[in-house]
This record gives sequence, C-alpha cells and structure tokens, in this order.
Amino acid sequence: MSEETECLYFKGKNESELFYQIKNVAGIKVIGGCTFLSRLPEKSISTSMIKEYKGITKHERYIEVGCAVTFSELEEIGERNLPKILWEALKSSATPFIRNLATIGGNIAAKSHYLSLYSPLLALDAQVEIKKSNGNSIESKFVSMQNFQGINEKSIISSVRIPLNDWDVSIYFRLGPDNIITRESAGFSFLAASEKNALSQIRLAFAGPFAFRCTSLENRLQGQRLPLSGKEIESYIQEAEAAFDSEAQNKDYMPLLRQQFLNLVRYSLEQLT
Repeated sequence: MSEETECLYFKGKNESELFYQIKNVAGIKVIGGCTFLSRLPEKSISTSMIKEYKGITKHERYIEVGCAVTFSELEEIGERNLPKILWEALKSSATPFIRNLATIGGNIAAKSHYLSLYSPLLALDAQVEIKKSNGNSIESKFVSMQNFQGINEKSIISSVRIPLNDWDVSIYFRLGPDNIITRESAGFSFLAASEKNALSQIRLAFAGPFAFRCTSLENRLQGQRLPLSGKEIESYIQEAEAAFDSEAQNKDYMPLLRQQFLNLVRYSLEQLT
C-alpha cells in the first residue's frame, strides 16, 4: 500500500453546504488558508469561498470580521480603522504572500500553538462567534477570548468581534524568529488607558506555547498615579513573574520566553507617563 493518502477536499459555497458536509462526512476538518498545516487533513472543507464569512463590518463600538477574511484583506481597510495593537500584529506576521492566505479564523483556531493575532485579540477582549448545526438549524453564540477553549469538529468560528476602545499605550511584540513558528514564538500585548494622571485600565496578554491574561494582575495597578515609581514597577514585576509561573506550570515551553515576558512587562510599565 502506498504511504501517500488520498485527500478528500471540498470548497464550501455557502454556510448551508458547509454544515451539510460537517454533518454528513465523518471526520471532516474545516480549514482556512492552511498556512499552519504541513499537509491537508484526510478530509477537509475550506471556508475561503463562503461569502458569508468574507465580510468586514465596522460599527460604532466594534468591528466584526468574518472567519475567512485574510490578513491582507484586513490590512486593506487601513490602520485608522483597526486597533493599533492589532495592526502591529498583522504587519509583523509572516510575509505578504502568507498574509494573502492566512485567515483570522484559522489563526485563532490553530492547534498546538497560539499564533500571532491571539494575544492582541485576547488583550482587546475580542469575542468569537461559534456556530454549530443543531438538526435543521444552526446555533450561534459569542464567546470572549478569555473564555474560549477551542472548537470541536462539529463547530466553527464564523466571525470575530473586535472592540474599538481608545488606549493611551498600545504595545505588541512578536517573539521568536521571523516568518516561521517555532517553540520560541510568542506574542506579547499590553494596553493601558489613563484619566487625570491615574491608570484606569491595563490589559496584559501572552500567547505562544500557552496563552493567558491575568485580570487580578491587571487590576493591581488600577487607579495608581503616574508615573509609576521604581519600587512599584519592581513589585509588579514580581507579581507578573508569579502569574507567568502559575500559568506555565506543567507546560512545555522554552525558558527564554519567561525572561522575555518579564522584560516586556518592565518595558511596558516604563512607557506609562
């Protein structure tokens, strides 16, 4: 028998056909641009041709992006129409060729590693719309990135709702080698807003071999006067270190990521004035 396995590949024409195939073809996988796959699954269906999933709609408080929208298509709406931290993550992701293929839904749903848009979307409090077939109807619900635990084989991410809040400080760093995902790859995101020289909000997210956002760590500095003293920064770094170690427990990750995370927390706090 040949070692090569013949792949069954569908291009969904609309949402109804997509869920028909999901329901009736055992083991079929929903795929996007396939930029994180080394090979196609044995059975797969692509969302790339489904019009319902290609839309970008801007509202007063948020922007809604279909799961099949590529990075390049999201870039085309312009920097002023996206949160700065998300724009920076898009521009730092891979090559223009890959950004023409990679989709926002596929980037979030990728298994085994959290990819480039995950930490900014987690920091922004984005929500993912999850759809699944329930008999003759399709159920839909929005789940915050903080509560997102992935999707099963019968569900899909259909869209992403991204808040458009104003932030005084917006920092994104992509860790690891350029244009490739390795065990050293991760994304760091930091957001802060202030009122009358006092911190009103902080968001801090990390995503790579594992992902976390610690709300107790974020609330720790709420209401603190600016600029922060050296003593306050050092105390916060110690708490950030403990939060990272708690999340990283029993996780397989490169130790370098821990020090990079702490260095970036320090750098971010020093930008608060």
